[in-house]
Amino acid sequence: MNYKNRQKKILKLIEEKEIDGIVIISNENIFYLTGAPLNCNKFLYLSRDGNLYIITNEMNYQEIIDSVEDVNVIKTENFIEEIKKLGKKVGFENKKISYYTYEELKKDLELIPIGNYIEEMREIKDEDEIKLIKESQRITEKSLEESLKEIKIGMSELEIVAKIEYFMRIYGAESYAFDSIVLSGIRCIYPHGRPTRKIIEKNEGIIIDIGVRYNGYCSDMTRTVFIGEPSKNVIDIYYAVKYAQEEAIKNAKPGITGKELNEIAINVLKEYKLEKYFNHGLGHGIGINVHEEPFINKKQEKKLKCGNVITIEPGVYIPKVIGIRIEDMILITENGNKNLTNFEKMPIVL
Repeated sequence: MNYKNRQKKILKLIEEKEIDGIVIISNENIFYLTGAPLNCNKFLYLSRDGNLYIITNEMNYQEIIDSVEDVNVIKTENFIEEIKKLGKKVGFENKKISYYTYEELKKDLELIPIGNYIEEMREIKDEDEIKLIKESQRITEKSLEESLKEIKIGMSELEIVAKIEYFMRIYGAESYAFDSIVLSGIRCIYPHGRPTRKIIEKNEGIIIDIGVRYNGYCSDMTRTVFIGEPSKNVIDIYYAVKYAQEEAIKNAKPGITGKELNEIAINVLKEYKLEKYFNHGLGHGIGINVHEEPFINKKQEKKLKCGNVITIEPGVYIPKVIGIRIEDMILITENGNKNLTNFEKMPIVL
C-alpha cells in the first residue's frame, strides 16, 4: 500500500487549515493511512512536519510495532494526555469522535473539524485496494460454491451459515465482512434478517447475503437460490429483479448520481408492478467498511467517479410470498464499469 501518498494528502489539509496536526480516532482511517491493525485500540496523530504517532496501550503495543513502518508508537494508558503533548491547534474527526473525548481534548486544545475528508479519499480505490477486494470476492464466491453442494432439506438457516463461514475461513478470510445472512421461505422478506433455527423445507427460496474481510478489505454478494422447483410466479419475480440489476449495472458509469442509478432499477420494477416491494437503496460503496460512500439510493446526489467500488443489489420482498435479492460488486471505470462478481445469476435450484 502506498501509505506515503495518502499521508501527503493529509499534510496538504494540515497546511490549508494552518493547524499543528490532525488526530485520527477511526480505526478504519488509521488502517488506511498506516496499515495498523483494525482491531487495536489506538489514536493516530499526524503532525505538520510529517511525523506520525500512534498512541496505544500495552496490550496492543507489540502488534502495532510489528505492523507499521516509519511510525512512532507511544505506549500509554492515557491517550488524551499524549495527544495534548503533540500540538495545540489540532484537526479532528468531528463525525467520529466520542463526546467524552471531544470534551477532554477541548479543555487544552483548539479543535478544528475535518469532516469526512479521509472517508472521501477512501472512496477512490487504488490498484492495491482493488486487488484485495477482488481476492476477498473470490473467497466469498468459492465459499458459496462449496456450501451449495451441502445444502439440503432439513438443515436450519444457522447450519447453512456455519457451512458457509467454515469455507470462508478455509479459503483465507481473516473475518466476515458482516454477520452472514441466510433466510428461507417467508423469512426471505426481511432484507437484513438474522438467521434462525428455522428448518429448510421443500420448494422454498433461500436468500444468502455474505462477504468476507481479506487483508482489511471487504466483499459483499447476495444470491437467491431454491430448494425444489419454484413456481412460475416466483421465477417471474426473480427475472424482474435480475433485469433491474442488469439495467442498473449497464448504466453505472462516472458522472451518474446514486439517485439516477437507483431510479433506473425502480423503473424496471415498475414494469412488473413490483416497485412498492423494493424497500431499500440500490447499493453502497465498499472497501475497508462493508458500507461506505458512495451510497446508491433515492436521495444520493453525489456523482460516481472512476475508482468507486459499489454494490448493485435490487430486491423485492412480498409478504407471505417471497423475497428475492441479487447483489454484485462493480468497479467504476473511465468508460463504464467492470463487474467484480462472477457467480452465477441464473436461478439455481438445489
